[in-house]
Amino acid sequence: MRLAAAVSLVCALAAIGPSAVQQQDASPVVSVIAIPDFWGQHAIWGATGADRQGRIWLGVTSSDYGTGTAHLFRYDPASGEVVDTGDVVGELKRARVRRPGEKQMKIHSRIVEMPDGYLYFASMDESGEKADGSKPPQWGGHLWRIGPKGRWEHLAAAPQALIAVAGGGPFVYALGYFDHVVYQYDTRSGRVNAKTVGSAGGHVSRNFFADDRGHVFVPRVVQTGTALQASLVELDPALQEVADTPLAEYFERGRDGSHGIVSMHPDGGAGWYFATGKGRLYHVQPGSDGPATVTDKGWYHPAGARYVASMFRTGDGRLHGVAEVPKSGNRRFEWVSRDPAGAATIASFPYGASPAFPQSALVYGSMTRDADGRMYVVGTMKYKPIVLQITLPNAQ
Repeated sequence: MRLAAAVSLVCALAAIGPSAVQQQDASPVVSVIAIPDFWGQHAIWGATGADRQGRIWLGVTSSDYGTGTAHLFRYDPASGEVVDTGDVVGELKRARVRRPGEKQMKIHSRIVEMPDGYLYFASMDESGEKADGSKPPQWGGHLWRIGPKGRWEHLAAAPQALIAVAGGGPFVYALGYFDHVVYQYDTRSGRVNAKTVGSAGGHVSRNFFADDRGHVFVPRVVQTGTALQASLVELDPALQEVADTPLAEYFERGRDGSHGIVSMHPDGGAGWYFATGKGRLYHVQPGSDGPATVTDKGWYHPAGARYVASMFRTGDGRLHGVAEVPKSGNRRFEWVSRDPAGAATIASFPYGASPAFPQSALVYGSMTRDADGRMYVVGTMKYKPIVLQITLPNAQ
């Protein structure tokens, strides 16, 4: 029997209404950071991270033609220097573990710095996969880390595509698809364990997270007939299931087209905020004993369902996110901020000096900030990666 009853799912009484919205006059200041070109470069699907020196790390995806290898870039906000630190296929060759013809077109995961000083991330490929989950990717995925001296280390290979990485306690977790397989890497011993959480068909969550206790939180999707049910599963460090909490407003485009957890950010304590692809905001607060408390906070956007691609929390407790404006042609975006009580302000989201994106674009999840508090949003526009550095108006 699942332990959902042990978890307090506190539902918001209602979504935030229009009366709680105040139009914000000042948009954030957005600077465009150029990424050096490489053959076939395509996008950054939320693959960002920051190290202790305040440098920003970016996983840049290749298209599915050409060499089919993702690259890892490092950006120094102090100097403006952008450095290509290597590509996945090249590093597989150096580690002598590349299989003939193997491609790894994506670094999709966050780049997570752990207490040991290493940055951990995952690569993956999509060759031959079927979106309904009936055929997995041909080449699966790999778990990596990069040390203070910039040298890549290959840690593990998986038959699943590794789409997301999270760190909690001494453990690094990677999420594999299909069927939401959770891999656990112990940074102390190097031991790897795995647990299948389950996900119907081709559903893949784009993100997941872990807390300081080493508990990891992963969506599960179950299909009974035509009915779909999503829940948030909590696993302890032994990968034992301790809670399974239903999630409302999870699917934005059906089972295989929905992105699950897309944006998230630590709450400043021991917990996390996260948003589903449909735009529902949740707060997870670990308890001192027993399962975490999961609170449904209603819609992130005061107008209701919106794809909130990125989320950041500032020291005043406010959440800031980039929300896609539905049916907006060139994909306009809004900067939506919420105070701790849930009242929201909305501002336009420019592209550098332009009030809107010059071409149709996709913006995906990031929670990365540099040492000066500037935020980083990434994505793709006109089949090229984009990196946007955001400074809040009151920080000018």
